[in-house]
Amino acid sequence: MWPKLRDFFARELLTLIDPTQPKHRRRKVQIVATVGSALTLGMVTAFGVAPMVPDSARNGASVTLPLTFPDLARQIQQLDAQSQTFIHQVALRRGETLGDMLSRLSIQDPAAEKFIRENAVARRLIGVPAGQVVQAETDDDGKLVTLSTVLSTSSAAAQQLVIERNDDGRLRARMEQLANDTEWAMRSGAIAGNFFTAMDDAGVPDAVVAQMVNIFSGVINFQRDVRRGDRFRLVYEVIKQQDRTVRTGRVLAIEFINQGKTHQAIWYADPQGAPEGAYYGFDGRNLKQAFLRTPVEFSRISSAFGGREHPFQHKWKKHEGVDLAAPVGTRVFAAGDGVVKFVGMQSGYGNLVEIDHAGNYQTRYAHLSGFGPGMKPGTRVTQGQVIGFVGQTGWATGPHLHYELRLNGVPRNPFSTDVAAVAPLSGNRLKLFDMYAENLLKRIDLMRTVQVAERD
Repeated sequence: MWPKLRDFFARELLTLIDPTQPKHRRRKVQIVATVGSALTLGMVTAFGVAPMVPDSARNGASVTLPLTFPDLARQIQQLDAQSQTFIHQVALRRGETLGDMLSRLSIQDPAAEKFIRENAVARRLIGVPAGQVVQAETDDDGKLVTLSTVLSTSSAAAQQLVIERNDDGRLRARMEQLANDTEWAMRSGAIAGNFFTAMDDAGVPDAVVAQMVNIFSGVINFQRDVRRGDRFRLVYEVIKQQDRTVRTGRVLAIEFINQGKTHQAIWYADPQGAPEGAYYGFDGRNLKQAFLRTPVEFSRISSAFGGREHPFQHKWKKHEGVDLAAPVGTRVFAAGDGVVKFVGMQSGYGNLVEIDHAGNYQTRYAHLSGFGPGMKPGTRVTQGQVIGFVGQTGWATGPHLHYELRLNGVPRNPFSTDVAAVAPLSGNRLKLFDMYAENLLKRIDLMRTVQVAERD
């Protein structure tokens, strides 16, 4: 019996250390060898401590005790018959080939690689960008069972590529839609130096910072006005797919204390207002200005409204707008919602866009180098929409935007005219707003309490 048992374990151990054996076979043999070693050790121990030894054995007589061992060969057969699968997940590396990727996923399946290269749907896997996560399921022999990865995260519902092997052993590929999950993220902090550095330290994504700047652009200059000790609290959307963050969404609520003055905003889609929503103060006051005072990014005033010497006619003449100096190509925005009246060349104005607005207001944008997409008479535009680009066409001595604001045809100074603001919410509209805002304001209050506790 002993020689047979010894030979059995010897064969299994040789299989265990044989590198040519499949991984799953070596794994199963290791289990069997471990069990066998334990049984052998237990048998030896039993001989050493058995308390019920017959008296005849103590006198030198031979005693035979029957021992029963489990049928390990049958157990090995059962393990071999069981189907096992293994999950592998990798992030794609820049420049790696399809073969490299499949190898890192432990896929040893030439048929699967051929299918991916030839199938129109499966071949989209080859174009997945670096850093994207791919997950695969394989069987004992490295054959592909399933493979999946997200191909697009920019649409409302992202697409996922799925490759799977059917019960008949054939591979097929399909696209699935992944619904987006929206969560709320909260961030707060204090300005210790530079505003943008503080945002990085607090983990605020760049897209959210850009929204913050846009929301308060009319009251805070984030390059010059932010001071040490200023504080912020904000709630914004995080878009996730399968528990992975794919992008940030809209800023929902924000409180910024700048030089002791508190600025607050909360996004709300008023059922009786604009369908895309707008930002309101915590008290229901619409923060949207009727007109942008500077409808061009990164500009400075080069010529103010009023009397001046005309640069071409060299005589004193009233300047019916303001000139905003900026590099050629700088984006120009619609100062307010309205309908395009004129697009084209007009004498000294050069390339010009005219927009009619509610309340008998009109705006003009002159000396443009080009027009925004879709700009033509009758086009409806919204505040902040790109309508053109800074240039030097017409009577212009340098690249700038000539911007005019008119009421009933009479020029008005856009920096001093108190244009009618959007009416605040009231009555039932205000009650609906308060119900919507309640949960967001609780989060702002929580962060405010935490910050006070940290300072104390």
